[in-house]
This record gives sequence, C-alpha cells and structure tokens, in this order.
Amino acid sequence: MNTPDKISFFMELINCSYDLYIWSYDKDMNMVHTNWTESIFSGNFLSYTGLSKLVEEHIASGKKTPLILEATGNLLWIAGFVYNGSLLENFYLIGPIYSGRDSQMLLRKHLDEYDLTVKLRSMVFKLFERIPTVPTNIINQYAVMLHYCLTNAKISTNDITYQSIVPATQKKDSPASSFEHAGIWYAEERLFKMIADGDPNYKEALAKSASLSSGMKTDSRDSLRRHKNNTLVLLTLCSRACIRGGLAPSISYDLNDFYASKIEECNSMSEMQKLNESMLADYVYRVRKSKEESQTSAPIRNACAYIKSHITESLSIAVLAKQSGYSEYYFSHKFKQETGTSINDYILKEKIDQAKLLLSGTTENIQTISDNLSFSNRSYFYTCFQKLVGMSPSEYRSQNHRI
Repeated sequence: MNTPDKISFFMELINCSYDLYIWSYDKDMNMVHTNWTESIFSGNFLSYTGLSKLVEEHIASGKKTPLILEATGNLLWIAGFVYNGSLLENFYLIGPIYSGRDSQMLLRKHLDEYDLTVKLRSMVFKLFERIPTVPTNIINQYAVMLHYCLTNAKISTNDITYQSIVPATQKKDSPASSFEHAGIWYAEERLFKMIADGDPNYKEALAKSASLSSGMKTDSRDSLRRHKNNTLVLLTLCSRACIRGGLAPSISYDLNDFYASKIEECNSMSEMQKLNESMLADYVYRVRKSKEESQTSAPIRNACAYIKSHITESLSIAVLAKQSGYSEYYFSHKFKQETGTSINDYILKEKIDQAKLLLSGTTENIQTISDNLSFSNRSYFYTCFQKLVGMSPSEYRSQNHRI
C-alpha cells in the first residue's frame, strides 16, 4: 500500500469517530490537495493564520516528528512530514480540531468582540460548529499514527512537538474517583512511583496514563482552564510523590508554588504542554540528584534501580553482583550495610509492592500476577504476600480494588 492509500485509509478510520479533513503540501508549502470544501481554511490559509511560520521553524529545527499547530481559540491541526534523507518532500495537515470539550464557547466569546451582523455571526458559528472537539490524548494518538502512515516508523507521544501562534506569557521572576478504564489507577500509581524513584524512564508511564484518561471531568467552558486544572492536580500529586521519594519537603513545596504560578501564566495549550514536560523533568531530576547525594554508594543505588526496572524477572545475587563488579559475598555484605536489609528481602519487598499495585489497579488474576513477577509457584507467592502484608492476595484485592 503506497502512502496516499495509507493516508486515505487512515482518514476513513478517523472519520468513523470525528469529521476531520486533510491538506497536503509540497516542500515549498504550496497546497496540493484538500478535501475541505469551505472558503475559510482554503488557499493559503497557513500564511494568513500565521501557522506557516511555525511549520518553517519546525522544519528548520531538523525535527522530523509530528507537530501540533495551535491557532487562536484552541483551534488545532496535526502536521506530519515526509523526508527523503534530510530533504523534505511534502507534509500533511489533519484538522481542524477543537481541543477541550467546550472550546466552542470561546468562539462565541471571540465573535462578541467584533461588530458582526446577526446573520454573518450565525453563518460563521454554524461553520465552526462542524469542527469536532477531540480530547488531547486522542489528538496525540492520531499524530503518532499519522507519522507511522507516512514513515513506517513507530514513535511515542513524547516525540510530538507543540507550537502555537498565541504569544507566550511574559516571563516573571518567581520563587523557586471515578474511572472510565480498568487500568487508569494502576497506570497513574506506576507513574508516580517512577517519579518518586527519580526514574528517568517515567515518560513511558506518563504516555500510558495519558492514553487512558484525558483528565478531570469538569464543566469548565474554557478548555485551557480545564488543562490548567488538570496540570495543577498533576503538580500536587507529583510534589507529594517526590517527598515520598526523599526530596526535602521544603524544596518540593517551593517547586509546587513556582510551577503553580507558571501554570496560571500560560496562554495556550502548547505552552501548557511544554511547561508540563519541563515540570516533570525538573522534579525527577531533583529526586534523582537527592538520592545520589545520600549516603548510599553508586553501585548500590544502581543495583536498586536495576531491581526496580527488572522486577518481573527472576533476580539473583549473582546477577546483581556481576552488574556492580563485586564478588557475591562482598556485594551482599555491602548492600545490607548500606540499606539495612538483605538483597533477597529487598527484591521480595519490591515484588510484593508491585503485586499490591496490580491487585488494586488491574483485573489480572492472582496466578497471572504470581507468574509475571517470577514467583516459583502460587503457594510461595501467597506465603510471601501474607508474611509482608499481613493478609492474603485475595483479601488485599477485596479491600483495595480501585476499579
């Protein structure tokens, strides 16, 4: 299947849920084709909306991954690019999209600022009522799929770039339960555990969490306000997770205040996205740095990190000692001296902690959880769980199930 056929099929799939349209452009930004039939957003609309400058900047940066373009009023397009080596061949836009459930209310507000006749105002609004509202997490998934259609390359939502024609806020000096999906709670707990651990691979868990939930259910008529509210909630939970991970409360609270003010200063969705990324990266970096400055030596910290990232495997002292470059005897002695617990007890505790998350946040049966965490048999898993938690896995699930 060639690229045009892939794009055609992809758009058919999208149109099963949302009425979106496609524009294709050559390397010089001349429009080649579109199935959009209205006069607005036809012709050279990239230039008169100011979006062409954002596309040019993205191309000049050398990035080949998708771009989310934002115009005034939370109006979005998804851009995907086709390259031959380092040379751009063409690119596609999919849209227009409203991000946020009630973005049309912003349009009414903007129209009120102009002296339009009732008839003209009605015509404009009827046209814009055709533009679908799509949650941000779905927009990101469409961008990833568009990139695959064009390049056959798989990427994650973390590779997407956001650009907006809405001017960024002038920088100011500032001091430093209901669930739609069976995996939301577990995905979020896994994310905050990785943040508390200072794990730089948290972006994978963040993408998983974002794919399952688009945030709080609110009646806000301003989608930017809704995104700010969601980010403020994320900020609070992230701050608490970092304190649990060993970051000094004074530092965590100062960061919370700093980023809360920055969130309120944002004027666009793309600003929010960039701030969200830098905020999480900052917190994770500070937790990791705090752990590195503790009394635990680098080989032991690395061993603990290895255990956490390979928790589903059958771990042994021999493997961990080899990773650290020590003999098994010396490594075992050093590990207990620095952590206050033996290697086997530490591994077991981490596996049981993971089991508790799975029991609370998924519908996986107990045998599957036992097998996936590499326990030798279900009976041994039950015995270990009972010893550390004080109740059986089934009892724990009945008392703590979140879905």
